[in-house]
Order: sequence, then C-alpha cells, then structure tokens
Amino acid sequence: MESILATNLHGGLSKDGQIPWKSKKDMRFFYQTTKNNIVIMGRNTYFSLPDNMRPLKNRLNIVLTKDPYKYMNDYKNIPGLVFTDDDNIHLYIQKNRVKLHELYNKCGVPLSTDFTIFFIGGKQIYERYIPLCDTVWHTTIKGDYECDLFFNYDYENIFKAETVDEDDELKIVEWKKIF
Repeated sequence: MESILATNLHGGLSKDGQIPWKSKKDMRFFYQTTKNNIVIMGRNTYFSLPDNMRPLKNRLNIVLTKDPYKYMNDYKNIPGLVFTDDDNIHLYIQKNRVKLHELYNKCGVPLSTDFTIFFIGGKQIYERYIPLCDTVWHTTIKGDYECDLFFNYDYENIFKAETVDEDDELKIVEWKKIF
C-alpha cells in the first residue's frame, strides 16, 4: 500500500477545503502514479474534487465516510466509485485482488493486474493509513498559500527518503519503509 500527498512548505494540505495551488506537474505525477490502481480517500477529499474530475478516471475510487448510505442512491450507477464506512477496506481488497481486478475491468475500470492501493487524503486518512504504507509519495509545493489545514508526519523514523524530482516549483520525495 502507498500514500500520495502534496503540501505547501509548512505542511499545509488545503485552504477552505480546497487545494490552493495549481501545479500541472504535480497533477501529471499524481495521475501517472495512481492510474489503473485503487485510490482511497475521505468524503471531504472526494467532494473537494471538481465535478468534472469525479470520480477520478482510470482508477477505482473508494470513499470512506461515516454514512455511506447517504450517497448510495445518488452514486450507485457510477462505475469505479464505492462509498463505504469500512475503515479496513484495504484488508478486503488485499484478500480479493483477483476478483476485484476481474470485476472492475468488466465494468470499464481498468485496474492493472498488480494494482496498488493508494491513500490520497485527507488529513484523517493520512494519519490512519500512512503507518501501514510501504511507500509515501510526498510532493512539497514551494510556497505558502495560506493553508488552514496541515499535516506533518515524522517519516524519518520509519522511512528512507529519495528525491524523485525537484525544481523551483516543487520537490517530490519517495519515502520507502525501512523493514
């Protein structure tokens, strides 16, 4: 399992429930890294996505919420979208990899045969699942952006860092779990 996130220089995730920066490079990296895989996110993260981006294409989108039944009727016929309150859904996915791969490919959601589970936000999802991940992809957007929601994690005790890309706009670090 892996996690992928972007923060500002101070660990800021969002401002007023939205990502305050626009980075084509980060979005391209996010898409290339997560496509044909499973993304798990919280309800706020899902609904913060622009309408035309929901659900994220070429991925199985799993939305964790305390009240999945509230969304079942309105979203039940959308391929690649599942609302659930099962915070152990990752265990079910791991046990049923082949079945899920076959089922979602038949529904038009192109999961790769060796798909990865990605936790993509928000703060509560990162707090709960990053300790379970083998890899964390952390993009730091080099700016302030006046965020009002922050996530800071001490990766160095469990993970080893490797810079994947860096320029004036951002820095992408792959944190690999030390076993």
